[in-house]
Amino acid sequence: MKKYSKKPPRPPVRGVVFDLDDTLYLEREYVRSGFARVAKETERLAGVPESSVFGWLWRLFEEGQRGDTFNRLLEAYPDIAGRLRLDDLIEIYRKHTPSLETLPGVAQLIGRLQAGGYRLGLLSDGPLACQQAKVRSLGLDAFLEPLVLTDAWGREFWKPHRRGYEFIADSWSLDPNELMYIGDNPIKDFITPKELGWRTVRLRLPGQEKFQLEALSPEYAAETEIGDPAELKF
Repeated sequence: MKKYSKKPPRPPVRGVVFDLDDTLYLEREYVRSGFARVAKETERLAGVPESSVFGWLWRLFEEGQRGDTFNRLLEAYPDIAGRLRLDDLIEIYRKHTPSLETLPGVAQLIGRLQAGGYRLGLLSDGPLACQQAKVRSLGLDAFLEPLVLTDAWGREFWKPHRRGYEFIADSWSLDPNELMYIGDNPIKDFITPKELGWRTVRLRLPGQEKFQLEALSPEYAAETEIGDPAELKF
C-alpha cells in the first residue's frame, strides 16, 4: 500500500493585517463625503446650488458610474467649468476631511484580536492623501501598526505587489504561515499573500464595491469567506 506523507500542521496565526477600503469601513461613505465637499465648494466658487451638484454626483454613483464622474460634471455644468478645472475638483475630493465609521462588528473584532495578543496591521492602496485622511478619520493609528499605505512607495507597489506584505512580515519578524490578510477585493487582495504562505479571508458584505465580483480563478480567491466580522475563526 502506498503511503502518503501528511502535511505538517500550520502554526497558529500571530499577526492579522487588514485592507482598508470596504473592509474596515464602506468605501461608498468616503465617496459620499467627498462628493458633499465638492458640492459645497462648487456652490461657493461657481454659484451652483450645493444640493443640485451633490444630487447629480450621487445619482451617477448609484447608477454605477466610475472613473470620469468629474469630467461629466464639468460637461453638465458650464458655470462650474468656467471657474474650476478637473484637477481642482480632484484635489478638493482627495484632500477633504471625511467623517467615517468602521463597519458593524469591526471594532469588536479588533478588540477581540487585541485581547488575544495578536499583532495587527494595515496594508492599503489608493492615493496617499486620501488614505491618510481615512486613517485619521477612523483613528486606526491607535491600534494598527504598521500602517502601510503603498502609494507612499509609488503606484507600482500597489497590491498585488509583494513589497507591502513582505515589509509587514519582516517588521514583525513573523513567518508568513503565522500571518493572515483580511480584505474584500478578489482582483488583487489575496493572490500574493496566498503565494507567500499567508492565510487569507474575504469579508463580503452588501454595499461593498466588489460584493458581486467573483475571483477570476482559484489563485485569486481567499481561502475563507465570511459575511460578518464575528464569523472570523482561527
